[in-house]
Amino acid sequence: LKPFWPECGRESAMKIDTSAALPWLLVCNLCGVASAKPKNKDDEMQKVLMSHHSFAAPLEYHGLLDDWTVSGASLFERERLLMHPGVAERHGFIWSKAPLLTNDFEVTFSFRVAGEQNPAKLLHDQSFGFYYVMENVSKGFNETAFIKAESWAKGMADHGLTLGGSKAVFDGFGAVLSMADKNGKPRPAVSGFSNDGHTTLSWGTNLPVPEAKQIDFRNTLNAAQMRIRVKPTSVQGWLKLSPSLSWNECFTLDRSKIPVKSGGYVGLTAWSGTSAVGVTADSVSVTQLEVRNFDETSIGEEMKDVSAQIQETYMQMLTDENRHFLDQKSQSDHLARLVDLLSEHLKTAKPADAQLFEKLKGYEQRVDRLNTDCKNIVQGAHLFMGTSSKEHAEAHKNGVQLMKNEIMGMRRILVKDHASHRQKLDEVSKNLGEVRDKAGKDNAPAMLNQIVKQTNNLEKTVKSRGSQMSWMMFCLLTSIVVIGVLMYNRMNYYEKKHFTA
Repeated sequence: LKPFWPECGRESAMKIDTSAALPWLLVCNLCGVASAKPKNKDDEMQKVLMSHHSFAAPLEYHGLLDDWTVSGASLFERERLLMHPGVAERHGFIWSKAPLLTNDFEVTFSFRVAGEQNPAKLLHDQSFGFYYVMENVSKGFNETAFIKAESWAKGMADHGLTLGGSKAVFDGFGAVLSMADKNGKPRPAVSGFSNDGHTTLSWGTNLPVPEAKQIDFRNTLNAAQMRIRVKPTSVQGWLKLSPSLSWNECFTLDRSKIPVKSGGYVGLTAWSGTSAVGVTADSVSVTQLEVRNFDETSIGEEMKDVSAQIQETYMQMLTDENRHFLDQKSQSDHLARLVDLLSEHLKTAKPADAQLFEKLKGYEQRVDRLNTDCKNIVQGAHLFMGTSSKEHAEAHKNGVQLMKNEIMGMRRILVKDHASHRQKLDEVSKNLGEVRDKAGKDNAPAMLNQIVKQTNNLEKTVKSRGSQMSWMMFCLLTSIVVIGVLMYNRMNYYEKKHFTA
């Protein structure tokens, strides 16, 4: 792009008439790169949804299980994530498999806690919370060991998940919604807290925190919402009982001494409470979870849907020190890199686009066939029933009469031919009976006796033939021996006669 003014400094450029600069500023604003002034950190237009760390109804568990590890009593349903049902001693567990690549983000989730109206009849140690920790909890989670454990509580204790379903020792922060306050009184409260990765936190001692915000989030008419704004030096939490109501500030955590680090994992955990007589547990569910990135220098999360080269190029563009484009050269370079990035993405996505196009063509053909079939059915209905009310009544009457005639004709045919069919069936049955009777008479034993006699005669014949063959063989051998002796004697006679002569 060529400038509309000659090469000059910023001071000379600022003297140009505003009407001449307006098209240039418009183009820059459309590209989103014109302003050299940094954006407001909490600008709503700045935050970007991180899809692999978010979900919303309707839920497709096939895709969600690629991004989340779900275990315990938690279950992805069509309209919600059920953390646990209203049954005591149930563990809710869902953690992200991939880390967040930013420490400047916002988390908003909608939830419902439903159960007994009287708080005094609730299990006081049940809780539900959101966590951001540096450990990959899902990778080290052994579901088989939980299944083989004596109870949920025993399995959780063996894995260190004693803090409302989460680990008691972690590096990060959490926001827990409890059904009782610090003193154990049945008053729902919201607690925000941090851990340095070395301290072991315990329920009843460290949580709920003394300054927990008391707010009744149970049995709300609409889904309640929790919002957590995370910055490198602070974490703030708000809650509102309905989308139409205002936010209630719940906690503020100072992280200036231990800044929030990127590369952590987000998760939701819950514990329905220890079983006791006369008290019940709540049912906890989450209908929506949104995690949005506010850091314009970070990609936020791994881009699983594009190649590594595109992802690396995009990260370089975000971290470029000239990304605010104070001069035209930096803008041109950035636009060239952006064009290369989009071209590479188009090449990568071309096979998938072609496959999608073929599927759409197939769907279009199927819809066309469906349209044709529907037209044929409508046309047939009009021909049979008519288009106007009068034609409809007349056609309906004629159709019913025609149907009656057809039914009566079929009945006549069946009644007329019934007797002849019955007679033929009787004759066939009679013939079959005669054949069966004939086969079942005493002829069978006589035939068997005759076969036995023929077998005996054959056996005698074979024996006599064998004897004859034996005698003939004996006579043949005897004749051969006699002839041999005679020939020997004759030859012996000739030899003597010849030598003595």
